[in-house]
Amino acid sequence: MAPAVFLLVASLSAAGAVDNVRADIARQFDEILAGPAFKDAKVGVHVMRLDDGAEIYNKNPDTAPIPASTVKVVTASAALYHLSPDYRFRTEVYARPEPDGTVRGDLYLKGHGDPWLLPERLWFLATRLYYQGVRTIYGNLVVDDTFFDGPRLANGWEQDESSNAYMAPAGALSVGFNAVMVHVMPAAAGQDARVLVDPDSAYAKVVGSVRTVSRGRTNIWIETEPAGDRSIVKVSGRVSASEGPRGYWRRVDNPPVFAGEVFRTVLKQSGVTLKGRVVAAVVPADAPRILTLTSPRLADLLEQVNKHSNNFMAEQVARTMGAEVYGPPGNWNNAHKAISAFLEEQVGLERGSYKIANASGLHDVNRFSPRQIVRVLDYMYRQPQLRPEFVASLAVAGGTGTLAERMRDTDATRLVRAKTGTLSNASALSGYVTTKSGETLAFSILVNDYKPPVSDVWRAQDRMGAALAGTSSSPAPGAPTTAHAAPVDAP
Repeated sequence: MAPAVFLLVASLSAAGAVDNVRADIARQFDEILAGPAFKDAKVGVHVMRLDDGAEIYNKNPDTAPIPASTVKVVTASAALYHLSPDYRFRTEVYARPEPDGTVRGDLYLKGHGDPWLLPERLWFLATRLYYQGVRTIYGNLVVDDTFFDGPRLANGWEQDESSNAYMAPAGALSVGFNAVMVHVMPAAAGQDARVLVDPDSAYAKVVGSVRTVSRGRTNIWIETEPAGDRSIVKVSGRVSASEGPRGYWRRVDNPPVFAGEVFRTVLKQSGVTLKGRVVAAVVPADAPRILTLTSPRLADLLEQVNKHSNNFMAEQVARTMGAEVYGPPGNWNNAHKAISAFLEEQVGLERGSYKIANASGLHDVNRFSPRQIVRVLDYMYRQPQLRPEFVASLAVAGGTGTLAERMRDTDATRLVRAKTGTLSNASALSGYVTTKSGETLAFSILVNDYKPPVSDVWRAQDRMGAALAGTSSSPAPGAPTTAHAAPVDAP
């Protein structure tokens, strides 16, 4: 066969295969979207084959609804681009220890936005101080979080007045996601339950009580609120004597002081005595740095952001990105500039065609179209130095993260890697799928204003993911193809 004819036949065959896939997906998607899960809902869908950019399915692809936590795909992508997968956050200790193990002045703890500074990592810092010979600090523990400034709460979070931990404030020096676990342990009927705050520190004081009852349903109310530069944990209600311990996550209000009080506790546990108080101030320019604690790689931390949809970590990463790109202090304004520069200069989105007002996707302040989300996914897939870590950060259908229990035992199991998003009026699923024929598709399914329970929407979205995974552009064995139909004796 002449080369030109061969290329024509191959091209026609490929085009025919794409048309077959489009028709198959359109039939299945149209049926699902016409179902009760999406009745009266606003739905946008865009599916693209990454090999050649062929559009496989569209439904309102350019409308820009609330994307929910799909925004974290944008934040993570921009962070990998600006900071690199190997970026590490740092936390520093400054002091002037004397040969006898005393610090006559202050001990300084300075943060640079680490979203993974857990209490056990502070314990590691404390033990390193101990093994360096430090035993007594006569001054204060000074906490410095000036690497960030601006409002601690992200845009839109004012819509929820609760103290739930999923709305924890940002802070350059933050410990344990800026949240505490409030444990409620029933006692004998008629007695007050035991209430403990973890991590243990002088930061939070429990006010109120929870009564243990022999009859009736458990009904516990817990909120945190500021009390000077600390917090109080207000508790009330009742707990059944027949129940086991319960735990409730609540946010803290003053991240650096919280971090300092937790550090003070682990210093004491490690054999280091602090004589002074925990105060917020700036590290003097001439203070010597004696310890630096570095975080895991950014690429590894983004698995928590995307697989488990950690709002606090997304906001921390964004502010750090702003500080590193435009200079400290980091804040939402700088973060917004960095994310927008990535979207417009790298991905190619038009300014004003989208809206990003926070880094986590919480509440109704963001707007992206399905096509725009797919363009971000397409861009990241084409970056050989970023793609492996970015794809690995996404939840796996039937495997990990927010998709661990979804799409199990379907064609999509372990073949869909995606970011979920759920709000009271929005449900999103955006990511990649490998089809039966080995092709990779990028997709975004954004649903707003649904009426049924969100679980019904999830099941419908999961059916769409399974349909994409189950499609194939390869002909069935023995089926006629465009290539077979071409004249083999063409000159």
